Amino acid sequence: MNLSIPSTSRFAVYLIPPYKVARDVAEIHWILCKQFGLTAASRFQVHATIKGFFKKSDDPLPPLIERLDAVFATQHPFEVHFNGFRLNDIGLGLDISHRGGKLNPELLACRERVVDAVLPHIAPDCDFANSDLEPPFRAHLTLAFRDISTTMYDHVLAWLQDAPLPTEPFLADAFHFLEFFSEDWEGMWWETLTWRLHKVWILNSNPPIELQT
Repeated sequence: MNLSIPSTSRFAVYLIPPYKVARDVAEIHWILCKQFGLTAASRFQVHATIKGFFKKSDDPLPPLIERLDAVFATQHPFEVHFNGFRLNDIGLGLDISHRGGKLNPELLACRERVVDAVLPHIAPDCDFANSDLEPPFRAHLTLAFRDISTTMYDHVLAWLQDAPLPTEPFLADAFHFLEFFSEDWEGMWWETLTWRLHKVWILNSNPPIELQT
């Protein structure tokens, strides 16, 4: 496997929902692109961020992957619940941060373990550190992102009344480690975003799936 990592890339760890959830959210991405020209969210996998974008230090990639292997080797699947919409100044999505009226403790614990594994490998000049590492952490599945104006939120949300919005709880048991590329990390990076999947962990199942890249 080629482990040569361009210094201009960024990395992330994502929770991947089951097929039906991913399919329904992908349909929403497609229709928002078709009807409103919104494309940023569809450049990503359908996912919930566990550890968002980070610029990696110059050390080799395998030690970081080994630390993540150790996390997911002992991580148990946990249940995730939908809690309506999540809105902020950069996009809208489906909130999955709560369970039983409070923050999902298993989701938060998983996030903390992944962050602890990644921290030693984050570059000192990481441009996403503040936006991702500072609280609060609110897990969500993105519907629209960055290229939607906040003035459009009410209209888009009303228009999504008949969308296939997932509502049933699902089991969090699949996680991906990805590398992202953009031509303009200091500007509108989402317009040229591409990615490469490096590793897949399926909890309580087969050994991790390491991709040949």
